[in-house]
Amino acid sequence: MIKKKSIFSLLLQYKYSFLMGIIALTCVDLAQLAIPKLVQWIIDSLTTESPSFEIIRKYSLYILGLGIYMAFFRLGWRYFIMGAARKIENSLRNEFFEHIQKLHFNFFSSKKVGDLMAHTVNDIETLKFSCGLGVLIAYDGIFLFFFIFIAMLFVSPILTLYAFIPFPILGYFMYKFGNKIEKRFQKTQDSFSNLTESARQSISGIKVVKAFNREGFEARDFEKASLDYLDRNIHLVRVWGIYQPFITFMAATATVIFLLFGGISAINSDITLGKFTAMLVYLVMLTWPMMAMGWSIDIMKRGNASINRLNEIFKIEPIREVDNGKYDHPLSGEIKFKNVSFSYNGDESLRNINLKIPKGTSLGVTGTTGSGKTTLISLLMKIYKPDSGEILIDDVDLQNIKNARLQQTIVYVPQETTIFSGTIFDNITFMNPNLSEHQVIEAAKNAAIYDEIKEFPDGLNTVVGERGLSLSGGQRQRIALARAILLNPKVLILDDVLSSLDLQTENTVLKNIRRTLDDKTIIAISSRVPSISSFDEIAVFENGKIVEFGNHHELINTEGIYSSLYKVQTI
Repeated sequence: MIKKKSIFSLLLQYKYSFLMGIIALTCVDLAQLAIPKLVQWIIDSLTTESPSFEIIRKYSLYILGLGIYMAFFRLGWRYFIMGAARKIENSLRNEFFEHIQKLHFNFFSSKKVGDLMAHTVNDIETLKFSCGLGVLIAYDGIFLFFFIFIAMLFVSPILTLYAFIPFPILGYFMYKFGNKIEKRFQKTQDSFSNLTESARQSISGIKVVKAFNREGFEARDFEKASLDYLDRNIHLVRVWGIYQPFITFMAATATVIFLLFGGISAINSDITLGKFTAMLVYLVMLTWPMMAMGWSIDIMKRGNASINRLNEIFKIEPIREVDNGKYDHPLSGEIKFKNVSFSYNGDESLRNINLKIPKGTSLGVTGTTGSGKTTLISLLMKIYKPDSGEILIDDVDLQNIKNARLQQTIVYVPQETTIFSGTIFDNITFMNPNLSEHQVIEAAKNAAIYDEIKEFPDGLNTVVGERGLSLSGGQRQRIALARAILLNPKVLILDDVLSSLDLQTENTVLKNIRRTLDDKTIIAISSRVPSISSFDEIAVFENGKIVEFGNHHELINTEGIYSSLYKVQTI
């Protein structure tokens, strides 16, 4: 299980970079603290009976030297702290993406893509901000506040205590408002997730939107999500609108208190004019630490809200590969189901399945909707584990076969095919970019898509756009099929993958596949019975059981479910 993350744990990953940055920042702050003292000495020297220009020039050169010194170390803290924050952003984003890749299918059926995109981009961006600027101004504010207080005590303890009267009130105020900021920012991020999902759904389904003239409805739905995001941000701005001005007001209050009591002390000559000026400069300098601490609380609370959202995903256990190391040898493709039963969410999906698929044969699977066809394949792909019985490949228990070996043996092509943004050539060679153009053309011909590809403006180099929206459903399915053929698997599984084609084209594709992969095992799930009528064996499912099994001629003569479906679909 992945350990729960926090901003502190992220900082520890690059502790040496942050340490170097903090040291550089400390050097800058110490130099800043010396400037009011130099100003005090300059003013005191001017108020003596014989002021010396040499003294003024000397202290001016000191201040100039401090400026060069601070410029050098400012470069240091920017490089180390901001650079480490960028590295945290990069590593966290990669880790998060790798984690969601390993999660179970059920996770993606319940989680919105827009929400995951918001986590990947917005939340991690916020954490980079917290680990970089947040750490910087938090340390800078606390360090300067503490040492300015010490420096002021050395100048005048009494006046310092007077000037710091407002600060306990400010501390309580910052604590209360920090909690409000975290809660409201988390709601803002949730709203941003909904906004992202709204845009994604509309754009990815643009064909349907335009076909049903839904553009206006989609625009209104997006506007509604956008207004909700605006409303959440306004709630956050209201807190920030009170928060920052109040900090500034308290800083001004401290200055007023000092001017009142410090002015009286200067008039009474209890302190020199130089000390009064130094105290005033320190108070002006104190405005930044007060604002910095308030700002850092805001940034850190936002970071906490984002890390909590990410931890909700990180705490989900990824799929653990069953890797007993018992079998990692090449497989030929003979498959057996022995008394296999499986229940999904309490409902029995498969009951006592017994099925043998010899190597190099073709099996057609059909049946009514929800009869267990796809569940059978899910078990074979090790997506689920049988409740009872066993599945064997070459007489080896499926659970003892390494996942990597199984992936080399079986290629599964689902009905909902995935086409990536890029060229047709890139999509067909997705699993093996080293394939030649000749191999790609042959695979495209076998998938009965090459003649259509030649009609495209740039042939195989035609860019299909995101999710292949410029292609028809049948074209997307055949491109995915060409991709699978090039893998030359021992077992090829087609899950209603040619459902968007007419029967004639589907039959042509299936004949090409059987000819090309004549020594391979082919399993095709199809709701269209004529498509699998030429297969070696056909299994008919109903209510999680195989109710009919045999070749086309045998099943036609039984006058059962297969025969009825075939007659209806061929009328």
